[in-house]
Amino acid sequence: MASPHIVPACLTTFALAPAWVGWVYMGRERRKVPVNPHTGKAASPADPRTWGTLAEAQKLAAARAYCHPYGGIGIVSSAMSALCFLDLDRCIDAAGTVSPAAARLLEMCGATYAERTPSGAGIRIIGTVETVGTMVSRKGTMPDGLALEVYRGAARYLTVTGLRMPEHPDSLRDISDVVLDLLRGMPGGNAMPAGDGGGGDEREDGELARRIATGEGYHAELCALTARWIGRGLSAGATAETLKGLMLARPEAERDARWSDRYASIPGLVQSAADKYAAPREHRRGLAWLAARRLRMGDDPAEVLAAVVTEGKVLGVAEDTAARLVRWVAAREVEFRGLRHE
Repeated sequence: MASPHIVPACLTTFALAPAWVGWVYMGRERRKVPVNPHTGKAASPADPRTWGTLAEAQKLAAARAYCHPYGGIGIVSSAMSALCFLDLDRCIDAAGTVSPAAARLLEMCGATYAERTPSGAGIRIIGTVETVGTMVSRKGTMPDGLALEVYRGAARYLTVTGLRMPEHPDSLRDISDVVLDLLRGMPGGNAMPAGDGGGGDEREDGELARRIATGEGYHAELCALTARWIGRGLSAGATAETLKGLMLARPEAERDARWSDRYASIPGLVQSAADKYAAPREHRRGLAWLAARRLRMGDDPAEVLAAVVTEGKVLGVAEDTAARLVRWVAAREVEFRGLRHE
């Protein structure tokens, strides 16, 4: 039987903030998809129109039976910039034992709230960050092997289970020092997150989205987000609709000629970015197909990797990108074979 929604008291302080969504597992890979509390359709962590209050998210989740362990409610990081979320992935084994690396981090953050994630195998630590002023969206593996994600004011949503970790209080405390130390130890080694190459702008997606929605900036922000999202594989249609949603968050009375010009420019920006990334994306698909074909033929994985990297160089695909493609295809093949033999 599904469990009722449990929201820790420390987060009910933000109950009236339009920062909440529902979520549900979807697809064979059981992706956690955010849901708009107002419409029941897919939500976007970059579109404030698709968020609601805690009560609205709970009402949707109850009506749709989005209850643990099948779904639930979540909170959007970019709407809660006072909070920092630490995601510790795959750190609890089947017997319920927490890994040594995760246990050390839990001890460091012992004065603030922590809970188990929906899978039961991960942990989320939530605290305030009074001395961290930047947008943070970082993911990587720590030197001690802990898989960690850190978010503050980012265009991400985080699930809320209420499954509080033992010895952790139902209250929020400042974890700025811990967060800064973690960021220095993560890939990149800098507390100020580096950008991902979208139009040369190093601000995080959440900050760019916020500036568009509030009218602080349009052109540079639209260009940066378009390049980032198309480059990551988001469809042109979804990119255009999300950007339009951010623009429409601006009250109608405040939409001046500058706003109208930028809104009208969205289709052209998206098409230009799609044209730019079309060939590289097609190359990546071809490399993925090559890797899958050779792996299914039983070729040695090391030889497959070498062949894909070599072919990628000819096509102008970076070696690390080609290697990631091979790892992704190999993981999908293992999953497919496991399902086929169940």
